[in-house]
Order: sequence, then C-alpha cells, then structure tokens
Amino acid sequence: MTETEALTRSGVESARLDRRQFLVTTALTAGALVLKCSVHPSEAAAAAGGEAASVIPLNAWLKIGTDDSVTIMVSQAEMGQGIRTTLPAVLAEELGADWSRVRLEDAPTDPAYRNPRLNWQFTGNSESTPSFFELMRQMGASAREMLITAAAQKWKVDPATCRTETGKVVHGNSRRSARFGDLVEAAANVSPSAKPFLKSEKDWSLLGKSLPRVENPSKLDGSAIFGIDFTLPGLAHAAVRQCPVFGGDVASFDRSSIAGFPGIIDVVRIPNGIAVVGETYWQAKSALDALSLTFTEGPAAAVSTSTLRDDYRRAIDGNEWLLVHADGNPDALHHDYPNVPLAKDTIPAGATTVARDTYPTIYSQEYESQFLAHATMEPMNCTARVAGNGIDVWGPTQGQEITRLTLASVFKLPKENIQVSRTLLGGGFGRRLVADFALQAALISRAVARPVKVVWSREEDMQHDIYRPATLHRITAGINEYGKLGAIAHRLVSPSILQNVFAPAVTDTYDPSCLEGLLESHYDVPNIRVDFKLLHVPVPTSVLRTTGFGPNIFALESFIDELASNKGIDPYHYRRDLLAKSPRSLAVLDLAAKKSNWETPAPKGNYRGIAYAEAFGTHIAHVVELSVSKDRQVKIHRIICVADPGTPLDPDISTNSLEGGIAWGLSCAFKSEITFDRGRTVQSNYHDYPIIRMPEMPPVEVHLINSGARPLGGVGEVGPVTLLPAIANAIFGATETRFRSLPLSKHGFSLA
Repeated sequence: MTETEALTRSGVESARLDRRQFLVTTALTAGALVLKCSVHPSEAAAAAGGEAASVIPLNAWLKIGTDDSVTIMVSQAEMGQGIRTTLPAVLAEELGADWSRVRLEDAPTDPAYRNPRLNWQFTGNSESTPSFFELMRQMGASAREMLITAAAQKWKVDPATCRTETGKVVHGNSRRSARFGDLVEAAANVSPSAKPFLKSEKDWSLLGKSLPRVENPSKLDGSAIFGIDFTLPGLAHAAVRQCPVFGGDVASFDRSSIAGFPGIIDVVRIPNGIAVVGETYWQAKSALDALSLTFTEGPAAAVSTSTLRDDYRRAIDGNEWLLVHADGNPDALHHDYPNVPLAKDTIPAGATTVARDTYPTIYSQEYESQFLAHATMEPMNCTARVAGNGIDVWGPTQGQEITRLTLASVFKLPKENIQVSRTLLGGGFGRRLVADFALQAALISRAVARPVKVVWSREEDMQHDIYRPATLHRITAGINEYGKLGAIAHRLVSPSILQNVFAPAVTDTYDPSCLEGLLESHYDVPNIRVDFKLLHVPVPTSVLRTTGFGPNIFALESFIDELASNKGIDPYHYRRDLLAKSPRSLAVLDLAAKKSNWETPAPKGNYRGIAYAEAFGTHIAHVVELSVSKDRQVKIHRIICVADPGTPLDPDISTNSLEGGIAWGLSCAFKSEITFDRGRTVQSNYHDYPIIRMPEMPPVEVHLINSGARPLGGVGEVGPVTLLPAIANAIFGATETRFRSLPLSKHGFSLA
C-alpha cells in the first residue's frame, strides 16, 4: 500500500485547518450525528481547477484524486495496535475503494476528528474501534452514494442499479463503469444522504480479513517517523532534569559550572526543573549531567511505599465510603468485620446487619495491585516551534486536544493558533495523553527563539512518570443455607486515574475509571454492593493499559475462584452456574475450557487457572497451564485466550493485540513494580523495573469469536485483564496457597 505521511524527516508540515476553512455540515441518522467537513483553502481551490485540482474532498475524512487515489484521514494515534490499518479499511470497505490505491493522512487537531461518543480528540481506553466504527462506515457509505449518484446522472439510470467495486462505479445492467477519479468532481456537488445504506457483513471484502499493516514497511526500512526521529531546519535539542521529589522545584543552579561545554545554547527553567539546550542532544545531555543544580524537596519528601501502605490501610479500615453501585439489597452484608478463615461457618462479632438465617457463611479477603510505570520503549519527547502568536508541535501524543488546550492556557493564545501534529508512537499505554512533555518543548522554544526537540532520558522517563495507581480491595461474600452465593460486598481504595487526563470527570470523592469492571459484572448475584474511597496521594497517577479493569478483575476473579475452592467445586463449572443467564459470556468461557482441554486432567505436575470478564466491551477468558518448582520458578506451558469483541475487523491485528497484552500482563504479574522512598521513585531503568524477555514468553493460543454483537468492543487494552487472575488461580492449584498481591516476585516467584 502507498502511504502518504503528513510528517517527513525534512519537517514538512501536515495540512492545517484554521479560521479560513470552510465547513460543510451534514446531519446523519435523524440528526444524531453531525459531521463537519473541514477543508484547507488550497484544497478548496483545487476543486475549482488548476494544477492542484487533482484531489477533491468529499467529507472531512475522505479525498479522491482524479488519478483515482483515495486519501483517508487517520484520526487515531498508531502505537502498535494497528488502528492505522483497521479504521481506514472500514471507510474503504463501505466506499468500495481499491485498497492498493488508498493513501493515509494524519488528521489535524480539529473538532471534526473528535471521538464521536466522547466529543474529545484523543486515542486511548480502547475507544478507537468501538467509537469510530459506525462513523467510518457512514463516511464511506455517504461518499459511495455521492459517487453512484454522479454516475447515475451521467448515464441517466437508476442509482439503485449501480454499485462500487475496486475504485469504480459499475452499472449492473449494462456493465458500464466509471473510475472514481472521473466522477469525483461531479460527486462533490451531490448532497450527502442523511442515512446512507451500509453494506452487510457478508458483502465485506476487506473487513473480517487480515490485511498487511500499512506502517510496517516504513518501520522495517527505517523511514517511519516517530517523535524522536522528527527534525526541522535550525532545530535545537534539550535535555531536562526535574526535581526528583514529587512537587519539588529548583532551588538554584550555576550556569558557570558548564562554561566551555561545546554547543550549549542556553539553560532554561521549566516547571519543577531545568533544561539545557544545545545544538545536539548529547551536547545538551552531557552539560546537564555536569550542571551544578540543587532542588527544594518540599513536603512530599517524607513519602515512601511504607507510608502509602499505611494510608491505604487507614482508608480500607475507615468509615468514609461512597456507595457507587447496588443491586438488590445493598445492606445484605455488613462490611465492617475482619477476614474470616477458610470455611468458617460463623458470623463475626459486630456484623449485626447480616441475617444469620440468610447467610450462615461469610467469607472475606483482601487483594492488592501495585503501582506501575508505563515504561514505553520510546521515552517522552516532543518538538515545538513558538513563533509570533502561533505554536506548532510535533510529537508522539495520544492527546492532541488536551495538548492544544494546555498550551493555549499557558501561553494565553487562542486554541486556533496552536497546531498539534502527531507522529508514530513508540509505545503509549496512556502515558502520552498527558501534555507535560509537549509543554516543556514549547516553553523552551519560546525561551531560545528556535524550534526545540526535548528528549527525556530513560531515567527521567521512569522517575517522572504518572503512574498506574496501586489499589486495595476488600471483598466479602454471603453464602446462603443452600450453599449459593447470595451477596457480594466490594470495597475499593484507589487514587484517581482520570485526574491528569480528564479532570471534569473526577470529583473529590469519585473517579469512574477506578470502578471499571465492578459495575458491569455478568455474574448472577442477587445482592451486590460496591463502595469506593478515592485516596488522595502525593504520587502522580493516571491511566495505564487496562485502566481500572486490570486491578479490579484481578481481585474479583481471584475471589470467585476462592469461593469455588471453598465449596469444592470446579472453578469453570462454578462460573458457568453464575453466568447461566449470559449466553455470550458462556460462549467465551466454554470455548476457553474446550481449547484448553479443561475437562481432561492436566499432565502430572501441571495446573490450570481460569478467569473471565467483560472489559472495554469485549468478553474475554484466559486459561493458564503452568507448573511450579520447589524454589517457586514458574514454567508456563501454554496460555489460552478467547475473546469476543463483537466482530473481529482484522483477525491478525486483533490477535496481535491480545498476544501483546499477554506479554505485558506477564510483566505485571511477575516482575514490574514502582516503589517510593524519600518522596522519590526508586526504580530508574529496566534493570530495576524488569519486563518480560523474549525467552520467557510462553506458547499462546488466541481464539476469536464473531458474535456479531454491537457496539464493537476494543482489543487494545483487554489482553492482560483476565490473564493476571488466571495465573494467580493456577498458582493456587500448584501450591495450595493463595497469593493476593502483585507482583508475584514479592512472594518469591519467578518465570522459568
């Protein structure tokens, strides 16, 4: 496939949308969705003729050239999840384009390219496919009908007798055909349909099949543009150092300490730190390492992993709770009692609101998930140019709109004066939603009056991350006199996830992302109560792959397994009973059991664990088969993953995402943890923040189910969600001991 990149190594700028644009607005589906077609003036002029008249826009997402080329706008950041292939293929499918002639162009920062569900321009939370699928279909179908109408008018035939295929409009009766390039000028004058006809899945020729990923050739030949590759004429380079203590700042620095260092342009104060600017990055970094620099640490200098644990413990044992979810009787269980030993059929003293004849067995346990760093392979970096009353930013961002608004606020400029252009991302996981690194680049550019690329060292990246928060759960079950699960009460303590990426969704006591996975369970439990405590900590926290689903499902699915074990029931069959009213859930769980040979005893010394959930709109189950040596080395013999995202639009890309999620989840389960001491992050690089290595990766089988359910689910983040509890459940089978906190390395386990 030919791919037209909006950014090149020579610094050519992507097309910009500004106040001189003209807008074409059309309402679809009875006004439920308003689509804005934003066109750059030079392209508008092209439509009227002249040398540049070869490319004509039909809507905000699509331009067709008189040479039959089809240019599709890419709104979502490509960070390895394959969205740069899948979403354009959705539009091309409905259009009937010749996929070999499709070109891609990165969308500018503009409301036309906002997530249609959340009205915000960003990439994250597995939103891309679920939110843009129907919009891309309608954009492609609308353009298809415009082309068909133009052809039918030319041939004086009924449009219903025409169709599109491989870049042509074909008349079914006469077999006449016309290329898109010959029709596009006339089609641009056709009013788009308010409700275009959408193809049936049985007629798809691109979707449902595995397409070569469009960015792979450029990644292989080295021409791909990541943020760290981007350059401009006259570009300066900046290395940064921020106060190692959360909330601290620079006390003093001595510029004379780097006098004589070659290529140094300036030393610039930035929020919480210092930037040294040089003609090359290594000149700047070498000088920064030698700079005499002191910091004011501030009140957070007393924070440590130990003090944070005390904060979590006080919260879980306290009385300040927000009731966030209730099914049935929210007072069916009283939460304020200690953990109950295995199979103890008595009610603890103080649990006065529990009806003794209703729930003769009470069982309660606690689960912990750790702080995690994003640890992207490409550290934070960004290029900015501040000139006059305008700012241009080029970088590996997931948050184009939040970056634009942050810069507009700090620089006191109209947002239209700020253009954020996106490069490829060398990993994201949510870290690149935040605008801190882009703001640094812009501030430094203004200070030195030159375009500047700021690059964080690996240590700076690790120790100034915005971390996945640790969580603490207490889950309690009430078992009735017939041995049935009658009630679950779940208490969760967590810092905010959304505060740094979408503050309007967060209050002093509530953050909806923290509760993901606890409010939408498919388990048939008559009485469910969920209480939440939003813990305010000095450690910066934000979204990271799996958001709330990861730690919450680890706790819930571990607890469900414990309930099954306590009753002596096979955990697969125990879940089947609880999911009896959810056919889609059962289909996923049953296929996982079938593909793992669950009903057949595992080879001697091997043990299996299972877990199920719905997360990000996708139903998923994992079965892990492993063995454990006497010194707690874990050999994973195979991992079975079954996922139902509704319809897998590209089976290979979906499978790749799930496999990558499994690799990420193994690191989370066994290795990775961020700890704190004296207000600082202890870990600094991959030597003390380990991730899984290639020889440790076990055999993985992924099985996809096409249930046809709508809306579609996402697969970019869901891969690790049920893996973690499946591992913990399998280790219980092998050791007859429950491990309720992660990573498992703290219990002496390692991957063999």
